Amino acid sequence: MKFVTLMFSAVLMFLCLSVAPLTTAQAGMIGTDEAVSTQQQSNDRAKLDAFLTQSKVQDEMRAMGVDAATARARVKALTNEEAAQIVQKMDSAPAGGNLSTTDFIIILLLIILVAILL
Repeated sequence: MKFVTLMFSAVLMFLCLSVAPLTTAQAGMIGTDEAVSTQQQSNDRAKLDAFLTQSKVQDEMRAMGVDAATARARVKALTNEEAAQIVQKMDSAPAGGNLSTTDFIIILLLIILVAILL
């Protein structure tokens, strides 16, 4: 009886060890470009989100009949390249309150247009 129990235990242990998944861990270097681009993408998204939360922007969107929540959802749906292009255009606009109403409307329409195209 002891021999049967010993054999059963040995077979059971062998089966458990052979069925266990063998996983290997791999580590790789992350390039500087990849790390910087990931950080830049999150900065672009944060900048667009901060722009859309401004009261002047929300008032202008309401005047145009655009829901702020819908605009934010569409901005989140932008690709990283589209978000970078919009932020680049926002950064190239004159600083110090020189952003005219026409410039503001063009930027806002561009955001909405890109969001609709997605």
